[in-house]
Parts: sequence; structure tokens; C-alpha cells
Amino acid sequence: MSSLICVKRPGSSETKLGSDHLPNTLNVTKNLYSEFRELLQAQRRQIVDEVREKIAASGEGLGFVNQSKITDDDGAADAAAEMEVAMTIRESQELQEIEAALARIGDGSYGTCSDCGDEIGMARLKANPSARRCLPCQEKYEQTLDPVHRAGT
Repeated sequence: MSSLICVKRPGSSETKLGSDHLPNTLNVTKNLYSEFRELLQAQRRQIVDEVREKIAASGEGLGFVNQSKITDDDGAADAAAEMEVAMTIRESQELQEIEAALARIGDGSYGTCSDCGDEIGMARLKANPSARRCLPCQEKYEQTLDPVHRAGT
């Protein structure tokens, strides 16, 4: 026998769900999944567009490869090249984080901390839609596992 659960959403009438159709324990509704999916896809498009612009600019002689010709300073050109490489690496990492978040939306685990299994707060997800850890676990990660963040504190 299947029990029924009544779900009341703001601005709508009651909806009855069978126990085999329970929302996940995070109370992240299908609409929120769609909103986060759209936000993540927009972020992905923005990063890809920025990378494309950089590639086009480098082809036009504006990229870091030609920086020494513009500045006549090898040190400045090297620094500019290092900065461009670092930015490209960061953009690649952001794309990977976005793809992972989209995969979590697809498999229903979005909004669940990958370390402790608790809910990731809605405010955190809104601030960082690709977050994979709740705030306490992220802070612990940054303090104990990530030497880049540990050195900065």
C-alpha cells in the first residue's frame, strides 16, 4: 500500500505525491533544478565565449604569444603569458566544476555535500551553483586539504 503525502507550494494548490514519488530530502524542487541548470549553462556559455574571444585575439596578434613584440620587454611578456595561462587553467577548472554540477543535477545528487552527505544550503548554491560541498566541509577542505588556500590564510 502506497501512502500519500500532500505537498503545498506557495501560490499553488495542494499536490499529492505517492511515496514512490517523494521529493529528495533536500527539498530542491524540480523547478529549482531547472533554474540551477539554466544558470550553470549560462555560466558555461560565458566561459566558452571568453575562451573563444581569447583564441581569436591571439590569432590577431593580441594574445600572450605576441606580447613581447608589443611591449619590447621580455619580462613583461613572460608575466603576461603566465597570467594568460593561469586564467586559461582557471577557466578550464570552472568548466569542469560546471559540468560536474550539471551531472549531479542529472543524477539527482545536486545540493548534497560530497563529503558529509548533508544538504548544501540554498544561499550557498545561489552564490556558487557549482558548489559540491556544504560550507563547513568546504572550510575544512580549504584548511586541511588544499595547500593553495591554506597558504593564503
